[in-house]
Amino acid sequence: MLLFLFAQCTAQESKNTLTSKQDFDHFSGPPLTDKYGEITAVKVVFDYHTKKLHYINYHRYKFHHEFVSSLKGYPVDLEYFNAINYSASRDKRDYLLANVNYIKSLDLYAMELSAVDLMHNDQIELLYKMIAKTCYFGDKLVFLMNNARLNADHENLEKLFPVLTPTDIYANLTYQPISKYEAYGHIRFVEDLKKEKAELKSTDIVILKNTPLELPRVAGVIVSEFQTPLSHLTILGQNRKIPICAKKLAFSDSLLRKWEGKLVKLSVKSDTFVLTQSESIQDLGPYRPRVNLRASLIEDSLIGVHKLGKHSNRYVGNKAGNFGKLYKLSRKHNFKTPEGAFAIPFYFYNEHILKSEVKDLINQVIKNENQDSLRTKLKRIRDLIKITPLDEKLLSEIENKMAKDTLFHRMRFRSSTNAEDAYGFSGAGLYASKTGILGSQEKSIEKAVKKVWASLWSYSAFVERVYFNMNQKNVYMGILVHRSFPNEAVNGVAITKNIYRQGSLGYVVNAQLGNENVVQPSKGTVNDQFICYPPIQSQLYVDKNVIDIITTGNLNGGKLVMTETEIANLAKQLEFIKRYFSARSIMRTDFTDFGIDVEFKLDGNNRQLYIKQARYYND
Repeated sequence: MLLFLFAQCTAQESKNTLTSKQDFDHFSGPPLTDKYGEITAVKVVFDYHTKKLHYINYHRYKFHHEFVSSLKGYPVDLEYFNAINYSASRDKRDYLLANVNYIKSLDLYAMELSAVDLMHNDQIELLYKMIAKTCYFGDKLVFLMNNARLNADHENLEKLFPVLTPTDIYANLTYQPISKYEAYGHIRFVEDLKKEKAELKSTDIVILKNTPLELPRVAGVIVSEFQTPLSHLTILGQNRKIPICAKKLAFSDSLLRKWEGKLVKLSVKSDTFVLTQSESIQDLGPYRPRVNLRASLIEDSLIGVHKLGKHSNRYVGNKAGNFGKLYKLSRKHNFKTPEGAFAIPFYFYNEHILKSEVKDLINQVIKNENQDSLRTKLKRIRDLIKITPLDEKLLSEIENKMAKDTLFHRMRFRSSTNAEDAYGFSGAGLYASKTGILGSQEKSIEKAVKKVWASLWSYSAFVERVYFNMNQKNVYMGILVHRSFPNEAVNGVAITKNIYRQGSLGYVVNAQLGNENVVQPSKGTVNDQFICYPPIQSQLYVDKNVIDIITTGNLNGGKLVMTETEIANLAKQLEFIKRYFSARSIMRTDFTDFGIDVEFKLDGNNRQLYIKQARYYND
């Protein structure tokens, strides 16, 4: 009987009322995007001509446009439909469109408009009242102010109906999917990863109290802290293709504790994670990529940024090579790259390695000789690199190049290897960046160069390269040098694809005040997180500055740290960068889903946009 009733509900195209939670559940599907977990949604259409409200069955129609076409009895042109029914025009609209979301963590129902919808307040009020009147959850219905336009009108909207901000939702979430994969392993609670990581096995699924800066070989991770889209843990999960999720208070969760020591299958999904007991560890076809490394030692002099061409990656590394491409783009578009930039090629690293006599030690660790002492040998390699004097001629050339710059004598020396920022391998967080100041003893140029070179042989970097089957004899370190930003107004990262809605437009941005770390924020610090849209890909976004807010940070009084004008310019420049890299990419993906991971800053009193890094986003 229950199966028959369910079949009836799923066959029904729409209803004019929702009388029970069962009605809602049978009609519901995923929300507009995956930016939050634990949300289900029912699409709603109000027909101006018939004055009828329709709750749409998701199992019959995935989009408002599909349902409207069925009402008309013929296909409705999508571009026309979008232009009319998401516009600011009162007279031309045929429909008012919304989603009603059930937010599990708050036990609330929220009416949500598309972020591109320019619906007027009186129309929003009309739609809200129609829904409240025709559903069983009228007393729990709120209006979600999901974009910057609506947030700016907070005072007027809250006079009309109860409102909810994205920050309210984000603050109450208890679950976050990070990399949605499956794996088998033994559940193990790890309070102090530094102390216990030597005991961990590749068949362990670890429950972590805090976010790790490095992750040993494990089968999966459940962490108690939420992650940013480009945190080191997020990048590692995506690169390794292992299941990772965040669940608040996971470490003290009594239900999770019951699984301790048991062999399970972990499945990370959009709304939840699932643990099921297993009799054995099954082979899921583990992701074992191979990243091939190319390197050339032919360049034996410092290279100015204007000479970093399309083949520069081979002798200065991927970060410096990509920086050269950004520099050329900056000459045509409305952003800058950091001044005083130049690159130190692989040649000088190789010469220093020969001079420091660590070649034998490097060969030993590569050949897996006596792995019990791997950490010790890697530390010895780093120490020898750092105590060996830097070539005087190289040091003099670097200092002379910096001295010629009358504005910037405080420079950032950044790793630029052939084993990072590559197709299939980000390497984020594996290598060092150091500040060098002309004439300083404490932060000398020599110390900065040698510390960056030495970081190539950190334990975490070495084992990650082993995991990706890299030939470590071909690993080389170049250095990108440019002026530092000691007093930036805003720093941020962006991904030039909508990671929360495959196949849809949108660039995901995390931004923060000053130099607060936007990738690994301080404990208790929340970044601005939003989706912005370039105005040149679709007619739907023309003349609209759409900012779809995920959450606002907690260091700027609940306001975004960037203005709408600054965000609009960022979106436009990200589009130019994406088009440039996409046209030269060997990655086989649609343009919409092609991602570049970009680091940016707003600097100075005029808050000039700087783009300091671009690399391929591997998900």
